[in-house]
Amino acid sequence: MNYKKFLKNILSLFLTLLVMSNLMDFIRKPAVPEDINATALYDLQGNPFFLPQLAQDKPTIVYFWGTWCGYCRYTSPTINTLAKEGYPVVSIALRSGSTQDVTDYLKEHQYEFTTVNDPHGALANQWGVNVTPTIILLHQGKMDLATTGWTSYWGLKVRLFLTTFL
Repeated sequence: MNYKKFLKNILSLFLTLLVMSNLMDFIRKPAVPEDINATALYDLQGNPFFLPQLAQDKPTIVYFWGTWCGYCRYTSPTINTLAKEGYPVVSIALRSGSTQDVTDYLKEHQYEFTTVNDPHGALANQWGVNVTPTIILLHQGKMDLATTGWTSYWGLKVRLFLTTFL
């Protein structure tokens, strides 16, 4: 087999996947609600917070996921690792049952990120999220990047770097 042709085909496949992935992210791109500064969110313990009040020096990761979501089983550990590294994370548990159900799921999987329960999908509708997982990077009050579907640790690290420095 001709190695030059093989490498060319691999590069072509990689570029095609990259373009298609970015196109799908663009099509599925959610919208940050206009009243984001005035809307209080409540974590599973009932503590209120506002997204813009989170760390301004680092991007905030807003992670829409579900306990029922197959891809989220692979993405959630990555989000948890980023939270442990000091990135502010707000996860929205979409249609995942009661607050107790979500709390039990988080404990079972040892996830430590801040979570808001969205049992009926109201927050997801507000943001225009139709796919799980959806990961939105907010920086200084605006959405810089959004991606849907499975994303690797390094894929998110690159996106966080781009959001921070560009």
